[in-house]
Amino acid sequence: MMIAEGNKVFYIHGLYGSRSSRKFGFIQQKYPTAICLEWKFNDNVDVFLQNTFHMLETVKDPITLIGSSIGGNFAWQIQQKLLTEGINCELILINPMIELMYKFEDNFPNHLVQYLSPMDTFSNTKVIIGLKDEVLDAHQTKAFFEMYDYNNPNKIEITLVEDDHRISNFHKLLVDF
Repeated sequence: MMIAEGNKVFYIHGLYGSRSSRKFGFIQQKYPTAICLEWKFNDNVDVFLQNTFHMLETVKDPITLIGSSIGGNFAWQIQQKLLTEGINCELILINPMIELMYKFEDNFPNHLVQYLSPMDTFSNTKVIIGLKDEVLDAHQTKAFFEMYDYNNPNKIEITLVEDDHRISNFHKLLVDF
């Protein structure tokens, strides 16, 4: 999946991430007008999601949302809202947190659990799964998306990479975007 020329690119980082993250830096190098939709650890994420949705509603150009880890879950929630409003939105998920049970360690901040939504339907979505993910169970994630793809052909594109949760070689993947 290539990001179409003219698309507005928005990135939602994962836990403890920010606009100064390495991943967003690479995205900005390739897409200089890309915007990081930043949220903080103690934010009311419902307010962040609502504000982001309302801001994206006003974007006139086609939208590409990129979300990493828990940011992938948030990006998916926003895409679903945009789609229900008839706004097409391409979604790129990087090691997304589909559900909390896919996490290896029970150390996820309790106050953030309420903001997760079980990801259950996909459209115009590319998923990048790091098979050496040390945070989320890549085999469960892979099985989840492969089953979804089997039952709903042509809705998602799955890319498997021999990489960790942060996708250390992300800059190499961007060549395909």
